[in-house]
Amino acid sequence: MDAEERRITIDRYEWALKSPAHHTELEKAVAVAEKKRAELAAKRTRTGDVHVNASDNEVIVSFEAERPKTGTRGHEAKNA
Repeated sequence: MDAEERRITIDRYEWALKSPAHHTELEKAVAVAEKKRAELAAKRTRTGDVHVNASDNEVIVSFEAERPKTGTRGHEAKNA
């Protein structure tokens, strides 16, 4: 196998609406998520698609984005 193993950290961005959510509120939440995703993509951050998930008591609008790489981990930088 000619593949390189990589490990990345993902941040999940979520907006929660109480169910049943009015369609205009859902549209606003999706627009906010798309705007935030576009801002991150403009900074060359890899992002996923915006998803809408619903349950009996809430509607979640979310997407995932790769966390920018830092030179050292937080706890290692504090102890250095």
